[in-house]
Amino acid sequence: MITINVIDDKICGSYGDKPFTVEYSKELYDRMQQLSHKAQGVSTVEEYNEVMEEFAPLCVVDYTKTIETQCEYIHVNKGTGEFFLKHNGVVSSIPMPQALVDRIFESIDKEVDFMPLVKMWTRWLRNPILWRKMKQGHGQDFCNRFFNFVNMQYVHPKHKEDLMENHGLTEDAAEKRATMYQMKITQEGLLNGYKVSKEVMHKFDPETGEEVDRYKRTFNVDTGEIEGDGLPEHVEDRLFEPAVMGNSGDAFYCEGPNGYANPGHFIKVGCTHRLKDWSQVNVNDTISCVKGLHVGGLKYIAYYSGEIHNIFVDPMHIGAVPCDVDGAIRCKQYFVHSSLAGVNGSIYHSSSYAAMTDAEWDEMRAKAVQERAEKKAQSDKEVAELNAL
Repeated sequence: MITINVIDDKICGSYGDKPFTVEYSKELYDRMQQLSHKAQGVSTVEEYNEVMEEFAPLCVVDYTKTIETQCEYIHVNKGTGEFFLKHNGVVSSIPMPQALVDRIFESIDKEVDFMPLVKMWTRWLRNPILWRKMKQGHGQDFCNRFFNFVNMQYVHPKHKEDLMENHGLTEDAAEKRATMYQMKITQEGLLNGYKVSKEVMHKFDPETGEEVDRYKRTFNVDTGEIEGDGLPEHVEDRLFEPAVMGNSGDAFYCEGPNGYANPGHFIKVGCTHRLKDWSQVNVNDTISCVKGLHVGGLKYIAYYSGEIHNIFVDPMHIGAVPCDVDGAIRCKQYFVHSSLAGVNGSIYHSSSYAAMTDAEWDEMRAKAVQERAEKKAQSDKEVAELNAL
């Protein structure tokens, strides 16, 4: 049996026991109707199967055509089936991982905007470590590791438990609803990950040189009980350090309105945290727990205790994606936009941080273009001298 319905700009229905949804066109709709009427008039199983075989190709979605129509920034190599970024008529030499292509297809099926994925890939292609690894012969593996990490899913245990106990869902249904991507992607293509830290609760008194409480607690004079912890109203005014390394390891810059001029080991909401250069990031993907700024997904932070911060990472600042892809990535730079430890005093938009890293890329690109132009000029000069001999 064939059923056909038109809903908005889609043709929906089923043939046999297989559902389908395709883009509407009058030609396609008329052809489907013809086969539907033909199916109703058959008298043998053989004739019915022939109609089903004839109908099946009409239900196949041409994702290649759909993507190229909907997004001018994607090029599909018809020979290999590989997908590439395209901008201003220039096609990238690095193909997208198949997992990324599949996620784009899934977004099209669900009518979800896939441009954040494209923008994320654009930022990834700006990564100088990627180009270094491409020259070394393992850049494509780096690309696959990166998107496998982005694509990792996580079952939130508390959400699953709540769905089962308070909403009556079965375990399978609750697990499906409680499953989410570990890393979010912003509209600008930044990654939104997580960082665990511990709060710095002491400071040095400049007069005595002794360590004292950073925040002044208040007590009930009658009972001696603590009435207030003395914490600042806004989390930007609180100080944190890495949960595992503390004040050891390479120092990094904490830059922002409440940041510091010199590198140290402090983490603050509303600040950009960066290492001086790539030499301070171990870019070997086969080892973990080495130097670099660490950012993880939901599963990663579950392994540690401390305060959880929400982090923006531009993919061009990622130096390594270790084999244990459910762990942490190692970065050169990230931005802390909020924390579960307290309430923000200001709002930090992903677009603002994206604009900052875009400006950084403009400088990197101009420098790279100039260097290549100088090399070409030198090469042209050498060729001219050889031809003159």
